[in-house]
Amino acid sequence: MFRRISTELSLIYSSLFAAVLAAIAAAVYLAVDSNSRDVVGAEMSVSSAVFDRLWRLQATQLADTAELASRDFGFRMAVATDDQPTMISAMENLADRAGLDAAFVVLPDGELIGSEDATAGVEIGRLAETLLEDPETSGVMTISGAPYQAVAKPVLAPALIGWVVLGKQLGASTLTELEQFSALPLNARLYIQTAGAWREVASDDVRTVRLAGAELAERAFTAPDQAFFDIPENNSIGGVKTLQPFGNSSNAALVLEYSLEQNQAHYRDLLTAILLIGVIGFCVLLGGSWLVSGRVTRPLQSLSEAADALANGKLQRVDVVGRNEIAVLASNFNQMSDEITTREKQISFLAEHDPETGLPNRLVLQRRLDALRRREPGNRIFAIAIGLDRFVQTRSAIGYEQSAELVRQVAARTQEVSSDLVVGRLTTDVLGAVFVADEESRARDLAARLAEIFESPVSIGRDRVDAHPSFGIACEAQERPAGLSLLECAEVAISQARALKTPVAVFEAARYGNPSETLSLMSSLIGGLGRGELSLAHQPKLDVATNEIVSVESLIRWRHPERGFIRPDHFIGMAEETGHIRPLTDWVIDQAIRDQRELRKLGHDLKFSVNISGRVIVDPAFAEGAIERIRRAQASICFEITETAVIDDGDRAIDIMKSLSDAGIEISIDDYGSGLSSLSYLRMIPAKELKIDRMFIEDVDSSKSDALLVRSTTNLAHGLGMSVTAEGIERVETLECLRAMGVDTIQGYLIGRPMPVPELLEFLVARSETAATAVRR
Repeated sequence: MFRRISTELSLIYSSLFAAVLAAIAAAVYLAVDSNSRDVVGAEMSVSSAVFDRLWRLQATQLADTAELASRDFGFRMAVATDDQPTMISAMENLADRAGLDAAFVVLPDGELIGSEDATAGVEIGRLAETLLEDPETSGVMTISGAPYQAVAKPVLAPALIGWVVLGKQLGASTLTELEQFSALPLNARLYIQTAGAWREVASDDVRTVRLAGAELAERAFTAPDQAFFDIPENNSIGGVKTLQPFGNSSNAALVLEYSLEQNQAHYRDLLTAILLIGVIGFCVLLGGSWLVSGRVTRPLQSLSEAADALANGKLQRVDVVGRNEIAVLASNFNQMSDEITTREKQISFLAEHDPETGLPNRLVLQRRLDALRRREPGNRIFAIAIGLDRFVQTRSAIGYEQSAELVRQVAARTQEVSSDLVVGRLTTDVLGAVFVADEESRARDLAARLAEIFESPVSIGRDRVDAHPSFGIACEAQERPAGLSLLECAEVAISQARALKTPVAVFEAARYGNPSETLSLMSSLIGGLGRGELSLAHQPKLDVATNEIVSVESLIRWRHPERGFIRPDHFIGMAEETGHIRPLTDWVIDQAIRDQRELRKLGHDLKFSVNISGRVIVDPAFAEGAIERIRRAQASICFEITETAVIDDGDRAIDIMKSLSDAGIEISIDDYGSGLSSLSYLRMIPAKELKIDRMFIEDVDSSKSDALLVRSTTNLAHGLGMSVTAEGIERVETLECLRAMGVDTIQGYLIGRPMPVPELLEFLVARSETAATAVRR
């Protein structure tokens, strides 16, 4: 919000001062208001007590006067003999002497005797009821709508012969007298309730009451314990005194009101002085804050400018005199600037060099490649990658420090070939360089010279280590797959060189393939599982001894809606490399269980064999899921596993195969002899079946060596308690030869091709019918 901290500090200090001043003023005002209310309340209590005393005194005077009149013998005789002129004369004389406003006699029959002015407006019915209930009642009586303080005394001779009622009107004079007796300038008002509404009595006249007073009068009867009330409309305090009605006469109340403005006027000078002092102090503080904040912010401004310069890569020192916190901050800033500069140099070095060897990294090589592109034609720019074969094993043998030195020595030897080469480390076991050559043959010659150099071991201290590098070359002019840089093409060429078992290879895009297509194919594969694009084809396996079909091998087939039939050897390997082999294998097992259940319903109980990849046989979660599904379906399933599947993690694979075997899932060693056959693994694998690879079966009837290997393998498997299955049988001669060697089961096109369940069912029915016909003959 603020562009300058001095402005902000000045405003903050001033705001705080103003807030404190406002709090003080509010506290003073509240204290004055509270004190005013307390004083007013106490004075109003005194005024209320004065009124009570005046009221009782006047009531006593009226009662004494009425008592004397009621006991006068002549008056009693006049009442007893119903001498009305005498009674009227007596009442008028009494009113004149005592200064009364009303004086009359009430006879037991309800007749009023008195002057016409005194008796006019008296409700005789209500009055008679009141006197019969209480002959000596007193209180406020309403006559012709005006309030009177009235008392009644019975006339006895000796029986009750009437009542004397005396009254004095309550008007402006009464209220003025009360106001004069109060120490406060009170405003006294009298209210009576007629026809359900409160009315104010003033100057002997009756007029409509003010709203606040009416509410206070009403409240006096509904909540008599609340002696005083705030009157917000008038900024005053009101006190209410209820007056006892004369029997069932109208309610009456006295309202005492005092304006707080009059009381608070005495404190206005004090409040004005406080406000004036506050304004002067605020101005002084504002100016002082501006000056002080300026001294504080000038060094901070220097620090800000230095920080901006540092952000733009320029070192700027800040000089601040003194020992205060800002001076310490400036000193720390200068130290931080120096350290940042040092760290920037270190970061720049680490960003461009391999932290382990100190060699330039891929970023440096890429920058050099960009520089060459700006000044050289594309057909003369080459990249070479140097891959250290079996580097992980070498590092495990000689240690990380020595292996880092090996990488540095390889880079040094490479740079000795050409001073123009800048060698950098691309990955853990790959070095790289970019250079200019007239043609591809010159680049090959460079790689050949490097290969010749590295025929001799590399010296590391007193030891000598064979580097065994492979070289990959890529040319800028070559067409590259999308997303693959020139250096990455050279790295790929290393893998191509190793695959071709040659020390040097030039990148070939066709051999690299299309990774995007591979990912797309794998996505289609997973989707195809749910769309029904994949199916199983089952190849029958014949028991040589009984000449019956005893099991089938379930092979996966994929017919893509756009690409047509896709060979299993094309997508299974991709699934293994991309991690999609697990869901694919789960689907094959579930589908084999469903197909087996269908054949069982039709009377054909065959064992189903499925191929299991080495990538999933080491997964305990896969094994647990497979065991649960096969157990729940009560299926007869055999897992065919190649012996090479246990080479990478043999102990775990064998443990999982044992758990599968214990759960009733048979294990078969597939393609035996095609890899690095190990007798130790053969002994440890809990297999029930051994399948001899077809490469030994094709010429077994004509090749003595193949026949010897098949016979010895058969004897070995039988000795270990395994049955032997030969696959790839296509000729009768091969079948008879294997029968003679003791092979248990055969599989191949001679028996039957892989086929879906409907065709397999027809095949089994046809064989059953053929066998039945042969028996009848």
